Amino acid sequence: MGSMREVGSGILFVLGTACLVLGLFAGLLNREVIDSERFAGHVDSVRQDPDVARVLGLEVSNRLLDAAPDLVALRPLVESVSSTVISSPAAGAVVRSAAVPLHRAITTGDTALPILRIADIGAVAIAALKTVAPDAAAKLPDDMDVTLSQIGASDFDTKIVSVVHWVRIAAWALPILAVLLLAGAALLRERTWAQVSRTFGRSFLWLGGIVVGVILGATLASVLIPTDDIKGALTVAAWHEIDGRLWIVAALALVVGLLGHAMGGIRSVPTTRDQWLDLWHWLVRPRRATRTALAARGALIVVVGILTVLRPLAVLAVLGSAAGLALVGWGGRDLIAAAISWLRSAEKKLHLEKVTAPLAALVVVALVISSVAYLAWPKARDMATVAQNGSDPKACNGYRELCDRRYNDVAYPATHNSMSASDGDGWFIGEQPTGVMGQLRDGVRVFLIDSWYGQMSSRPPTVANTESSRAEALAAAEKTYGADVVRSALRVRDSLDLEPVGAVKPYLCHELCELGSTEWLPLMVRVKEWMRDHPREVVTFMVQDQVTPEDVESLLTSAGMYDMLYTPTPGGPWPTLGEMIDSGRRLVWIHENTGGGTARPWVLPSDTWVQETPYEFTKIADFTCRPNRGAVDAPLLLINHWLSNFATRIRDARTVNSSAVLGTRLAACRTERGQMPNFVAVNNYAIGDLFTEVDKLNGLG
Repeated sequence: MGSMREVGSGILFVLGTACLVLGLFAGLLNREVIDSERFAGHVDSVRQDPDVARVLGLEVSNRLLDAAPDLVALRPLVESVSSTVISSPAAGAVVRSAAVPLHRAITTGDTALPILRIADIGAVAIAALKTVAPDAAAKLPDDMDVTLSQIGASDFDTKIVSVVHWVRIAAWALPILAVLLLAGAALLRERTWAQVSRTFGRSFLWLGGIVVGVILGATLASVLIPTDDIKGALTVAAWHEIDGRLWIVAALALVVGLLGHAMGGIRSVPTTRDQWLDLWHWLVRPRRATRTALAARGALIVVVGILTVLRPLAVLAVLGSAAGLALVGWGGRDLIAAAISWLRSAEKKLHLEKVTAPLAALVVVALVISSVAYLAWPKARDMATVAQNGSDPKACNGYRELCDRRYNDVAYPATHNSMSASDGDGWFIGEQPTGVMGQLRDGVRVFLIDSWYGQMSSRPPTVANTESSRAEALAAAEKTYGADVVRSALRVRDSLDLEPVGAVKPYLCHELCELGSTEWLPLMVRVKEWMRDHPREVVTFMVQDQVTPEDVESLLTSAGMYDMLYTPTPGGPWPTLGEMIDSGRRLVWIHENTGGGTARPWVLPSDTWVQETPYEFTKIADFTCRPNRGAVDAPLLLINHWLSNFATRIRDARTVNSSAVLGTRLAACRTERGQMPNFVAVNNYAIGDLFTEVDKLNGLG
């Protein structure tokens, strides 16, 4: 009877461990692949892989040369531009925003959704080629971007939808089943908490070992896969994207396994000198090993040897990880031994003999359950927290020195197209790394934004301009990006024939809302909350306004910000920052097109209140301080400081936003225009020395 119980326990253990392993990989798929945002992030990382960028760049280049054979003499230039654009961080917004619809198409079976065409970035490559070699690009056909759109389009088997459904179920069902089976295996053998702990610990050790084996096998396979075609390059890059996560899983599984073993009282892990010697003999002296052990040892050595020849750096990384795991195990063994010794001592003193073992088993089971929750529900709810303002309570915009200065005697960090965020949902060619809220946290205090009326489209979550403004927005977008790039972006978004169907609302869009949008009212509610939590900050919005002052007033009233608006006296002096803060009127509102008149005097027309520099430059040598828009006696000065080469804007920002360029221009404009540069507006504000140079203008550097 005892042997039957042991056999049954062994079967349940094997089944439970198998469910644990399968549940782990289902959970990883659920978290890293089936979650749309993580999937888009992985796609973006994969396309930046050098091999992927190279083969995709070659594919795009071949299509370009097929269409324009005269460019063959410039093949190296064409290939370089194509590969650079595909791998550039500047393409991140395009790829991520296109990957989400792709993900939805795969996981939901919605055939109306677009399939990602990575070669649509070829349109961006064309635009970059026109910048680098305009004479050569002039030879391209007018419909080149349409030709490129045919590359990479593909359909997906509808069976994938069914697989996704079962993976989601397996991510939570298999681990729960594993817990039940392993608990049954433990109780069938011996009805003690110590046995439960030992069983779970042994199962996790198997789990860690299997994951390590998968990693080694997949790494070996990736070495043998050729990367000179798209399929091979994508496969290898995808493996490199996830192997690091698997090492973390393996390490955690082995640690939990060791913990379970130790708390269960099993000494199968080497703890004495003789046990370590036995392990060493197994590794280096085959005569003392069984045939099975010898075969396993030989297979392991052969695998490591092949990897060392083909992928020495990968082997070093693996050995480094293994050494780290060994150190964790070594140190963990001592910590666990000390904890067990302390518990046994506490048992004797406090008579807890019947508590410690159940507690240990519950700890191990809790670790299993928490792992299930982490993997099966990838989108944890964000816990809203109220930011605590730890700044100087007597400072104004971060400095006491600014409190006694008038608003127009202070320089402020500003961002151009502040709403156009690379990390935002669906923004095409984001001009800032993050949105308005992130910029507020980082110290930006002036926001140049574009407002339009928009409607939710017939393909949510894409927002479309209203019919009355769409033609104007499309023309503006084509002027900014070029018609070919706009058409390619609209194809990726499946937005060529969108129908606006939702309620008309104010949105922040850079011309065409299909290329990125943020609903305005919810954003201003968050801005109001931030200003409430930071009562010593003065904030300014300068709006390219397609939304009327009447609707802006309604919006700000709904957001609870109306009482914050400041109204200056025409021809009179501005108040100091301290006076604005003390009055509570610390929100300045400027419109580029339409002022508020006598009904809404807080809507300041920019042509009266702001003078500015030009804003269309393609190279640093073009920068100038000459007057552009605005009255020559306007009290505020806006410095537009960015290059309009959208294909190279991140690389440009590293130079343009540096002290050597930005600081020099600010000093020159201050002298030439005879007044403080108040709004220093840049792209990619987090790159370079914007805040340093603004502090210098304010005499704080």
